[in-house]
Amino acid sequence: MEASYIVLLAVGISLLAVEIWVRRRLRRPVDLHETGLSIRVGAIAYSVGGFSQFAVKAFSFWALAHFAPWQLPLWNPATWVAYILLDDFAGYWFHRASHRYRILWSAHSVHHSATDFTMANAARISPVETLYQPLANLWAPLLGFPIALYAPITVAYLLWSQLQHTRIIGRLPVLDRFLTTPSNHRVHHGVNRVYLDRNFGNWTMIWDRLLGTYARETEDVVFGITDPPAGHGTLATLLGGYPRLAGDMRAAGSVAGAAHVAMSRPGQYAVTGVSHAPAS
Repeated sequence: MEASYIVLLAVGISLLAVEIWVRRRLRRPVDLHETGLSIRVGAIAYSVGGFSQFAVKAFSFWALAHFAPWQLPLWNPATWVAYILLDDFAGYWFHRASHRYRILWSAHSVHHSATDFTMANAARISPVETLYQPLANLWAPLLGFPIALYAPITVAYLLWSQLQHTRIIGRLPVLDRFLTTPSNHRVHHGVNRVYLDRNFGNWTMIWDRLLGTYARETEDVVFGITDPPAGHGTLATLLGGYPRLAGDMRAAGSVAGAAHVAMSRPGQYAVTGVSHAPAS
C-alpha cells in the first residue's frame, strides 16, 4: 500500500510539472507563489492528518463491519460501482455542508483560498479537515462494503481530484454532463455570483443535477474566496477561517450565541461588526 502512495506522489508531481510547462508554452502565467503555498500547506496537512485519517477510517471499517447484516463480495464489479455512487452521494452532502456551516467552512475555505488554479490546489487542504473527513464514510462498513475497497479507491480519487484542478483542460461537452470534470470543478471554485455554491459532486454531477446545484462554465472563472484570511503565508492559510470564527464566537457573549455563529451560513452572521461577503 505504501508503494501505491509513492507512485501516486510521483505521478502527481509529474502531472503538475507537465501542467506548468503547458501553461508556459501557451503563454498563460503561472503563479508560482500560490503553487508553492499549496504544496507547503498540503505537505503539512497530510503529515498531520493523513496517517490518522487512514488509521481512523481503517479501524472504523474493521469495527463497524461486525455490525453489518451482510458482506458484499469484493470481486463483484457491482460492489465497486455501488461504492463509488454512494460515496459520491455521501460526499455531495458532506461537501455541501462544508459550504453551509461556518465551523466546517473555516476548514474547507483553505482549499478554496488559492487565486490561481493548478493541480497543486488539490493538496491545499486544512489539517482539521483531514481529521473529520473519515466521518463521511462510516456508512460503508455498515452496509457491508469490504475494507479492501478503501485504499485503491482512495488512490484513484486522489488522482481524479488532481486532474480536476487545472485550467489546461477545456470543456468536454459529453463528459461535462455527467462527471466532475475540470470545467465543472472550476465552476465550484469560482467566486462569480453565478458559480457560488455549485457543483459539489466528487466523482459525478448526478446529484448536483438532481438536486439543483449544477452550473455550467459559461464565463471566465474568478478563483479564490470572498472572505480570505488576514495573511498570505503558510500559517495564515492553514488556519483558514478559524481566527475570524473564534473572534465572532467570543463576541457572541453566550454559549448559545457562539453555537449560533458556528452553525451559521458563511458570510451571513458576524457579530464583530465586520461584514463578510457570502463564501464560495
